[in-house]
Amino acid sequence: MTATYELDGDVAVVTLNRPDRYNAIDAELSAAVVDALARAGRESRAAVLTGAGKAFCSGADLSGFIGEYEKGQPDLAKHLDEEFHPLVHAIAGCAVPVIAAVNGVAAGAGMGLALGCDLRVMAESAYLTSAFTAIGLTPDSGTTWLMPHHAGTSIALEMALTNRRMPAAEARERGLCAEVTPDGEVVERAVEYASRLADLPTDALITTRKLIYGSSNSTFTEGLEAERREQGRLGKTPEHHEGVMAFLEKRKPNFRS
Repeated sequence: MTATYELDGDVAVVTLNRPDRYNAIDAELSAAVVDALARAGRESRAAVLTGAGKAFCSGADLSGFIGEYEKGQPDLAKHLDEEFHPLVHAIAGCAVPVIAAVNGVAAGAGMGLALGCDLRVMAESAYLTSAFTAIGLTPDSGTTWLMPHHAGTSIALEMALTNRRMPAAEARERGLCAEVTPDGEVVERAVEYASRLADLPTDALITTRKLIYGSSNSTFTEGLEAERREQGRLGKTPEHHEGVMAFLEKRKPNFRS
């Protein structure tokens, strides 16, 4: 199996499972992760995305393109449409929050997958690297949108143009990850983090994600209107009622019933 799925309480753990290829992305892995994240949206309240072995994800499996290079020029746009964009959309549009447990290198499209998650927990030895311009390409898998939004234009340009490695400690300093853990503890810590999100009302979390991403393409007035619309809707939900009553009664809310 190129991706595995397991439930840890309310948290779905999805693992890229091609350790011999450093979890490089091919069509089979992409489809398996898309299916696993859809399942997580149905069966869990939060998800963790990680990699088997030493790497989180080393990017595209270029060995799968050898035949196309030998015949001429590969249709990379087609590969993005069929393999990479569905995977990126599955992460960004997952029905539950997704935390990346970056256990090792996240390179190229693998960095895009990590940045596409809602939060990131990184192992001390893990790092991010773009790697695209070194082979004559621009970044893909959402990286040119995600990196400047997460860290700013200057850092995005530096990373994309130089392909340097950004270690976990620096990623934490720049706000690209929520926490750095000792090697070997990153998945456990990410599950603990996800469990805290699982205690919260899922609708409010996913709507918040939508509003924050949507703000990039809206004016301030449009952002206020979007907040007004969603606040009005969420204010009528049982979860909001439970949250308010729990606050007034000085008890822990139960959003699972």
